[in-house]
Amino acid sequence: MTATVEPLGSPTPDDLDDLVDLIRLLGYALDSSTLEARLARLTAEAGHETWVVRDADGRIRAVAGAHVMYAYNDDAPTAQLLLLVVRPDGRRDGLGSHLLTHFETWATGHGARTLSAVSAAATDSAHRFYQKRGYHEAGVRYSKLA
Repeated sequence: MTATVEPLGSPTPDDLDDLVDLIRLLGYALDSSTLEARLARLTAEAGHETWVVRDADGRIRAVAGAHVMYAYNDDAPTAQLLLLVVRPDGRRDGLGSHLLTHFETWATGHGARTLSAVSAAATDSAHRFYQKRGYHEAGVRYSKLA
């Protein structure tokens, strides 16, 4: 895998369009202005990072996003992968694994001892992807819409 992972930085309008298309593949509805506002909150100062892999034309082929957080049960932070998606035409060529490895390196560089990945409950292929790379189910997360 020779793809270069880079921080997203300030997204261009094309970047926002590409990211919206990628995130919609996960079943989420959003538009560029909504995503731009969200990205403005997901900053390094808030413990977040967003990475992209671009194609030869500079368009985003894959994206990952994560954050580091401290909890009550450990002095070391936990790193959580919140987003990982690859364009359909780029799947099965190692981009997802490449981004996951980048996340893991970033996380341990921030002192994280526990790494976790958020995956939709109905996404069996994503579950297999993470399990093949040493991740395992760890409890159950409950959610409620307020």
